[in-house]
Parts: sequence; structure tokens; C-alpha cells
Amino acid sequence: MTESEEPRIGVFVCHCGHNIAGTVDVERVAKVAATFPHVVFSTDEMFMCSDSGQQLIRDKIKEHGLNRVVVASCSPRMHEPTFRRVVEEGGLNRYLYEQVNLREHVSWCHMHEPEAATEKAIDLVRMSVARAARLESIPVKTVQVTPRALVVGGGIAGLRAALDIADRGFEVVLVEKRPQLGGHVIHWTHMFPADRSGREVVSPMIDEVMDHDLITVYTDSKVTALDGYIGNFDITIKSNKTGEEHKVKVGAVIVATGFEPFKPIGYYAYEDSPDIMTLAELQEMPPSDELLRPSDGKPAKKLAFIGCVGSREPGVKGHEHCSRYCCSAVAKAASDLKDRVDEVVVLYQDVRTYGRGHEEIHRLAREKRVIFSKYNPDERPEVWVKRGKITMRWRDVLADDLLEFKPDILVLASAMVPPEDVEEIAKIFSLTRSSDGFFNPEHIKLAPLTTHTAGIMIAGVAQAAKNASETVVDASGAAAKAAALLARGEVEIESTVASVNPDVCSSCHTCITACPYGAMSIDESHDPPVAHVTEAKCHGCGTCAAGCPSGAITMLHSTDDQILSMVEALLMPAQMSGGEAR
Repeated sequence: MTESEEPRIGVFVCHCGHNIAGTVDVERVAKVAATFPHVVFSTDEMFMCSDSGQQLIRDKIKEHGLNRVVVASCSPRMHEPTFRRVVEEGGLNRYLYEQVNLREHVSWCHMHEPEAATEKAIDLVRMSVARAARLESIPVKTVQVTPRALVVGGGIAGLRAALDIADRGFEVVLVEKRPQLGGHVIHWTHMFPADRSGREVVSPMIDEVMDHDLITVYTDSKVTALDGYIGNFDITIKSNKTGEEHKVKVGAVIVATGFEPFKPIGYYAYEDSPDIMTLAELQEMPPSDELLRPSDGKPAKKLAFIGCVGSREPGVKGHEHCSRYCCSAVAKAASDLKDRVDEVVVLYQDVRTYGRGHEEIHRLAREKRVIFSKYNPDERPEVWVKRGKITMRWRDVLADDLLEFKPDILVLASAMVPPEDVEEIAKIFSLTRSSDGFFNPEHIKLAPLTTHTAGIMIAGVAQAAKNASETVVDASGAAAKAAALLARGEVEIESTVASVNPDVCSSCHTCITACPYGAMSIDESHDPPVAHVTEAKCHGCGTCAAGCPSGAITMLHSTDDQILSMVEALLMPAQMSGGEAR
């Protein structure tokens, strides 16, 4: 459409089954919307996101010559891309579309006030119609993609991701901070449920990675800087040993930085005896026909485990999460070691063997007469060491008895926690972190492998505590997303970004300080220098526009005129009514 064209707006109100219509009188909303200025068509539909609902929009755009579309349905986060695509297929610019959230913002939060909810819905639609009348076409922009990926982390997730991407024909740069690949898994003596050692699992992957023509490996190295945007990231890699730096350009990034086993210092006399160890340390002991005590090398006859050490602790920052792998791993270790020792006792808060086939591991341990004893987390077991001997005392919840046991070896199933340099990694890659310290995905259900920084994915335990099988699945998923991005050659970027008026800009640097995404800079080539927006980095948050003292920055698709029109429609509804319902 051209700027001189009179707005012709179509309004489509969705029932969303019973989600909206169960509270809001959607037929009334559609009828009232038909009386608003510039609205030439208004209707309600059971499911606007359905194939028939989408086709209705396309048909009505053509039939009524619509040049603006307003859909009143659910959250834009869920279906705005869907409806933007639909209006494009109808021949309109995608930014001549406006969405009203009647589900989360009206029906779900006012389900006991149907009349008030309906009035609110009418107000929101009126505001969106006023805004739609002032929407402008914005060109869709693209950037070229560098067909190379960066994988940060050389554990089982990083190895799997690197191989999947390289096998699709794209170059991969793999960076591992330790001197060798394999992460923690390579040190484990057994993995469930396949009964293979960690080295058996990852060694073939390491060999493939090292021999692959398209994979470049940097061990004992770290990523120290990242600049650029989706499709064009500039990466700086620094060797921990020599300090030498390498510059690499990549199109996509997968962060697979894994975890560290929690060191239970201050827990259960961990530092008082070499015979008190973590589950990770137990798994790293060399295999033998007998389980030998580290303190004197003599065969151990009695073995004990304590679960949830450093996990599920309310009030302890970063330790409130369940580490998920521990219950199954303890059951597996206890079952295996029962064949080599006389007695095995497992102390637990709860047993959560949630994975496929994991309950069978727990059942097998019980069949072998492994003793499982439940303790109250508010009354933790006591452990002390005297003359090299370990003593445990606790109250069994189910029997309500005070019990005592003297194991030769005590194993603490400690939590998975983020690596020590997690904060540094978060800053470099502009990642947010959840309460457990791991990285947040873009959306836990809708986008579990991508992040809020376009072009950067997360995989495996970088996101949350997981077992090795889940980690590998995550890595392949992230690799598929990265490969799909690299295969495009070019990628669309959001056009609703900041725009600078150079005639007004005073080059005060306020926007540079305010921008959380590093999208603002100073264009020194302009005389005088003015603020410059790197559009591929801009997320359209508006922080720079709000902070600009000169009023030089405008947010495309959220201009002052568009926002004020919504305010006027709310405060002066009479001016937005009149005419007959269609």
C-alpha cells in the first residue's frame, strides 16, 4: 500500500475454543469493532490459527481490499509469526498486522468477571484498531550467513553437536578449555543403562572429531570475546597455555559448557577421610575385582551412599534444583557394587528414577538386598570420623528408628552445578541464567534450545542438570537448528528496530550506555559523528529511545504517533465509535 491510501482495517476475533469465549462475549466484541473508524470488516471465528481461520484472513483481504489486519486472539509470542505470514500471503506487508491478546490479558485473568472482561476486550481492540490505522510498511531485511559454526565445550554434548554439523557439510570450530576432549564423561567407569564406560562412549567420538576435515579443534583454550550478530559473529579464541589469540568468523554458536560436580566441603565429614568421596570420584576409580578403600588399599566390605548432597536445598543459592541423574546413578552403582561387598545402604530424601528403564535399575538394586533408608531433609544424617573409622547416624522416616552404620566407604551423590566460569561465559554470549545458575533457553517449551540472542543455541547441561542420554539428544537438536541456519545462506532479521535521526542526534553516548545488546555505536564517518544502529543486533526493546535526551531515536513499528493513538482511543472512546455494525 502507499502512504496516501485510506486505511481499510479487518478485525478477526478468535474464540480460541473456550479459552477466550468462555469468559469474553467475542461476538459482541466483533460487532462493536465493526463500528470503529476505518474498520470495513469484522467477524469472529472459532480458531483463527487453524487452516480455515488463516484462509479466512487471506480471503477477506482480497474480498474487501483490506490494507490492515487486527487479530484478537492469544499471545503474540505464540502466533504473531503465524499471522504475519498469513497477511504476507494475502499480499500485505507483514508489519501492517496488529495482534490483541484476549486470552492471557483478558479471559484468563478475569474469568470471574465476564462483563468487565468483555468491556476490557472491546477497549483493547479499539486501541489496536487506532494503532493499526497508523501502521506503516517496513521492508524485510536480511543478512548473509557465514557457513561456519562455533561449538563451545568439548564434552559429550559438544562432540555430538560438532559431528552433526560437520557431517552436514559445514565447517566447525570446537573450543575446549581443558587440555583434552571428553569432559567429565571420559573419566566415568560405567554409564547406565548400557553398562559401558565413559571412555568407550566418547573415545570414538573424539577420534571422529579429530579426524574430520571440517572440524578445527582448540583445546586448552577459551572464547574471550564475541562481536557481531546472527550469521556474522566475530570470535576471539585465546590459548590458556601460550596466550596466542585466533580470530574466527562464524554464523552460529552452540554453547555446551556442561557442569562441575559439587564439591561437598562442609558436608558429611567429606574432608575428614579419603574414604568419604563423591559419586563422581567413585566413578573415576579404576575398575578392579574388589572395591578398595583409598585410605589403606584394603577391600571394603560395607558401603553407604547419601543422596541429594548439595541438591534440593531451599535457601541455598544455586542448589535448589534436583540434579536428576543422582537417584538412577546411585541405584546403578549400588547394584553393581553389591556383588563385591557384603552390605550396601542408600540414604535418600526421595527416589526419582524418572528415565526410561531407570526404575528397573532401582528394582534390581533392591532385589540384590541393597538397603534403602529414607531420611528427613530437616533432620539430616550425622557423619563423623574417629581413628580413621566412619560412623553414620540417622533417623529412618518409615521405621521411625534411630539407626547407626559404620561403612568402610561413604559415597556422597553430589549435585550438578554450573562451571566456575559460567558468569564469564554468560557475559561473553549475552546469556541469562536461571535460579539454579544454568543458562536460560528462549522458552522452556516452545524454544528450549535457542536463546534470546539470535544465532546462539545452548545444549545439554549448559541449560540444566541432565543425564548423558538427554544431553546427546539436546546436542543433536541444537546442531540441527545451527545447520538449518547455516544452510540458508542469508537470514531475515527483525525490522522493528531503532532508527536514528542524524539531524537531531547530539552524539551524547547515552544510547550506547543504555543498550543491553551492544547494538548502538558512534558513526565517526558522519560529520558531525552521530549514533548508529547495528540493526542485526537490535532487539527493538526501546531502551535507547527512552533514554535519548534529544529525542533523536524512533522505534520503527512503535512510533510516538502509534502509541499515542492507542492512549487517545482508550481515554476518548466516543471518538472511536459510530456507524452501524457490519
